[in-house]
Amino acid sequence: MITSVLNQISLFFIPGIITLVIFFGIFKKAPVYDLFIEGTKDGLKTAMEILPFIIAIFIGIEALVSSGAMQFLESLLGPVFQFFGIPKELISMVLLRPVSGSGSLVLVEKIISQYGPDSFIGRSASVMVGSCETIFYVLAVYFGATSVKNIRHAFSAGMVGYIVGIFASLLACMYI
Repeated sequence: MITSVLNQISLFFIPGIITLVIFFGIFKKAPVYDLFIEGTKDGLKTAMEILPFIIAIFIGIEALVSSGAMQFLESLLGPVFQFFGIPKELISMVLLRPVSGSGSLVLVEKIISQYGPDSFIGRSASVMVGSCETIFYVLAVYFGATSVKNIRHAFSAGMVGYIVGIFASLLACMYI
């Protein structure tokens, strides 16, 4: 019952918000269409400014995976991850998540299909993908759009948060 009501509400939510914004603009006597076009132009300009950064990240990820460097990193860092209690099945997830959200989602899908959604590894991968940020992507997009060049503190803070997120995910899944 509640699910069907929520489904009906969700069907009309976005069109309702758009309609509400248009009517509010008309009520305030704002040039709604002109403002929409201006916003679209700004959005396209921003997209064109950040596109090179996004392309560079995707090319780097593909080169890392295709060259076998990811497998080499997994085998090299395996003992370190094992020392900290991170299962070897999650190493590629931990290494890829800060770089690519979509790549890590593909890995989570593979992990869940192989180990099951209720396994410790499946739950941990799910929590990690939901709670850990794609640091390099965020830095490239946000700092690329704002033309900020010095990202030193943002990168450090992002990495600390990411590492804490990894361990918090593992701890949370151990006790669930």
